[in-house]
Amino acid sequence: MKKIVCAVLASTLCLAASAPGAARKGTPGKAVSSPVEKTLEIYAERFLPFDPESKITVTRSTESLAGFRAFHVKRKGRYEKLNTEKTVYVSEDGKWFFAGDTTENSAPRPVRSAADLEWLNEKLTKLFRTSVRSLLVPERDAGGLKGVTLVVETGYGGVRLPGYVTADGKTFLQGMVWDFRMDPREERRRRIDLSAGRATGPADATVNIVEYADMECPYCKFRGLQMDRLLETNTGIVNVRRHYKFFVLWMGHVWAMKAASAADCIFKFAGQAMFRFKSQVYARQETMTLAGIDELALAVAEADGISSADFLSCYLREESFARVRKDMEEGHRLGVNSTPTYYINGTEIAWVEDKVMEDFLRTLFPKMRSISYESKK
Repeated sequence: MKKIVCAVLASTLCLAASAPGAARKGTPGKAVSSPVEKTLEIYAERFLPFDPESKITVTRSTESLAGFRAFHVKRKGRYEKLNTEKTVYVSEDGKWFFAGDTTENSAPRPVRSAADLEWLNEKLTKLFRTSVRSLLVPERDAGGLKGVTLVVETGYGGVRLPGYVTADGKTFLQGMVWDFRMDPREERRRRIDLSAGRATGPADATVNIVEYADMECPYCKFRGLQMDRLLETNTGIVNVRRHYKFFVLWMGHVWAMKAASAADCIFKFAGQAMFRFKSQVYARQETMTLAGIDELALAVAEADGISSADFLSCYLREESFARVRKDMEEGHRLGVNSTPTYYINGTEIAWVEDKVMEDFLRTLFPKMRSISYESKK
């Protein structure tokens, strides 16, 4: 059960798509082979999480969305857990791609201002049991859709989640649209900001592993420790820089945001000490408490030469929470919906099968060694 908890909590927003009145997924139609479908096969291969034996099938869907054509994408590969079927949309002009969830408005009206999104605020506020405000973001308008930002109150400040709404107010789309003319791996690389430098490994490495994780998430610990062993086993063979991003599952994890703030502040004053703190959190994860995070953070800070005054000037302060929320918002713009989620040079790796991570790394480093997974479960 622990292995799926982190995925379920991170996907909470998707519940809006299955709520009463939400758009239903269209059924696949007749197989076609027009240029758009052929392009979509290639695009989907690069957009979906990596599978070493991925086979994509694209058919038309009966779903409708103003200004877009709907398609049913089915992917089968080596690993059953990575198989997927979903409805995606490509704009009529061939410029934009959308693969998120949709929610229908039972009483639509043309969207001229944020006041016309009150139906969405009411629906999501009731669903999340916390304040949600919808804002129009004209600079993100695309494909005839109006850009929307959802400001969701977490108790540690508002987290901004991206979305769109049709001009007639009928449909809300959760997530970002993507440039269908660009390789999605390259677009992801542009969306990921590595300037914070919360990373291990050589600064000049040409391969970047970006990990979105939550320190209270058991599966993040499970895979994170395996990543440690995988990279240690391949010292001198695999040359990567591993970046850590905060993706806090605040709706269900009671001390994760405090842990993220502590890690952020330790990094601010003592750099790599942050990773020693993370390791100690993982070591105590099953028994960790709210007070325990405070005690551990102060102990690690002191051991690494950070004064209590300096640490407390940062810990649980807005400056620190803002940096944590920045990572979370970036993850939402990428479409992160489970933890941990990895991106390697823009390719998404959903590590739901033991060897999928090394399968991908072996495409970059053919001589890499495997590790044992069974003995560590």
